[in-house]
Amino acid sequence: MPHRKYHSILDTHPDLICRYSPDFILSFVNRKFAQLFDSTAESFIGRNLFDVVQETQREKLQAKLARLSPDAPSVTIASDRKLSNGENIQLHWTIIALYNKAGKLEEYQSLGRDVTKENELNFALKERNQALETMQAEMRIVLDSMPCKVWYKDDKNTILKLNEVAAKSMGMDIDSVEGQNTYDLFGDSAKAYHDDDLRVINSGVPLIGHVERYTPNDGIAGWTQTDKIPFNHPVTGEKRILVVSTDITELKEQEALLKSINKNLDDFAALTSHDLQAPLRHISIFAELLNVEYTDKLDDEAKSYIKQIRDGVESMRALIKSFLKFMRASPHGIELDRVDLTSVLEHIAKRHKLELMTYGGTIKLPKEKIFIRGDSTLLNQVIGNLVENSIKYRDHDRPLEIAISATKKAGQWHISIADNGVGIDNSSAAHVFDLFGRAKPHSDREGSGVGLALCKRIITLHGGDITLTRDRVKGAEFVFSLNAAKPQE
Repeated sequence: MPHRKYHSILDTHPDLICRYSPDFILSFVNRKFAQLFDSTAESFIGRNLFDVVQETQREKLQAKLARLSPDAPSVTIASDRKLSNGENIQLHWTIIALYNKAGKLEEYQSLGRDVTKENELNFALKERNQALETMQAEMRIVLDSMPCKVWYKDDKNTILKLNEVAAKSMGMDIDSVEGQNTYDLFGDSAKAYHDDDLRVINSGVPLIGHVERYTPNDGIAGWTQTDKIPFNHPVTGEKRILVVSTDITELKEQEALLKSINKNLDDFAALTSHDLQAPLRHISIFAELLNVEYTDKLDDEAKSYIKQIRDGVESMRALIKSFLKFMRASPHGIELDRVDLTSVLEHIAKRHKLELMTYGGTIKLPKEKIFIRGDSTLLNQVIGNLVENSIKYRDHDRPLEIAISATKKAGQWHISIADNGVGIDNSSAAHVFDLFGRAKPHSDREGSGVGLALCKRIITLHGGDITLTRDRVKGAEFVFSLNAAKPQE
C-alpha cells in the first residue's frame, strides 16, 4: 500500500520522473514521463534508458553519468525534444545517483522539467533588458548633450535623474547626485527650490520661462530661465517634476547693452530732431532775409549762392527727416498681426496711378491672395519705398514697367518687385542697404540713401530677409520674404 501511494504521488507530479538501474534498465516512469512519448508508464519498464534517449544526446548523457560519485552524486543536463505534434520543447534534467552505505551504486533517479516557457520568458526578458539598457544609454547621451541643466525629481525633492551639466553646476558628478535628496546635499538652502517645485506639482500647472537671478558656489552672480513641468509616473501615479534651466546671463547682459544702445539712439534722435535743426532754421531764415532785403543790391552770382544755401538747407532737412524715420522704425520690435498684403499692394498701386500715367508707366500686381504675419503700416512703407525707387530710377528712354509677383514656399511668401529702369551696377550692389549707401552712378537723383536701409530694418524686424537680384540685364529687382498667415485666423 505505501508503495502504491508513493507511485500515485509521483504520477500526479508535473515534472518527468524516472528510475533506472546501474545498467540503465528503467524500473519506474511516472505518467508525465510516459505522456511525453504518447505512451503508458508500463511500456517503459524493463527498457534500456538509452533506447529512449535521443541519439544526438546519448554521448553527452553518458559523459555526465560517468562523473557521478558518492561525493558528487548529482548532475544537471539540458536537452531538446521534438514531440509527435512537431512542437519542440526544452527540458532541464537533474540526475541523482543513489549509493548504499558501502558506496555501491544502486540506482539512478532523474527528474526532468519542461523549461520551454521559462526559457522563452527569460529570453524575452533579456531582450527587454537590453532594449531598456540601450534606451537608457541613448537617454543619457541626449541629456548630457543638452547645454541646459535638467533635473528629474519626485515630490520629496529626491533627484531621480539629472544631466552632466546640472551635476557640474552643483560641483558634483552624476553618480553622486542621482538618488540623493537635495536636503541631504544642500541642507536648508534646498527648501526654497523645493517649495517652488511643490507649488507646481500640487497645482498641476507648468511654470514656463521663469527668469531669476542666482549665485552659484563660486560666487559669480548670473541669470537663469527655468521651466518646471509636473506629471505623474505612468505606472505608479507618483508625482514627478521635470526641471529644465538655461543660463541666460550672457543674454541678459546683451539685453542690458542693447537697452543702453537704444537709449543712446533715442537721445541722439532727439538731439537730431531739435538741436541740429535749429542752426538750419537760422541759416534758412538769414538766407531768406538776404534774398528779400538785399535783392536789389545782389548780382546774379550772389543770388545763385543764396539759392544754393537754401537748397542745401532743404537737402539737410530732408536727410535729417529720413534719418529720424529710420531711427524710429520700431526699434523695440513689432506686434505681428494677420495682414492682407494684396490689399496693401493694391493701395500703393492706386496711390501712384496718376504719377505712373504721367510717365506712361504700368504696374502689374500678383493675382494670388497673399496673407502674411506682420505690421501693415510698416509693410506699406517698405513696398511704397520700393515702388517709389522704381519710379525715381526709371529709364527716360522707355516706358516704365513695374512687376510685382509672389511665390509661396516652406511657409513663407517671397515678394518680388522688379522694374525696367536704370538698374544698379554690381559695384554698388553690396552697399545699397547701408545707411546713406546710395548707388554712385545715380547720386544726382533726388534721395537721401535711407530708404533701402529702412526697408531692410523693417523686413528684418518681421523675421524675413530682403535681397537685390544681381546681374540683371536691365532694371532692378528686390525680393523680400515674410512668414505666411492662414487665410482665416
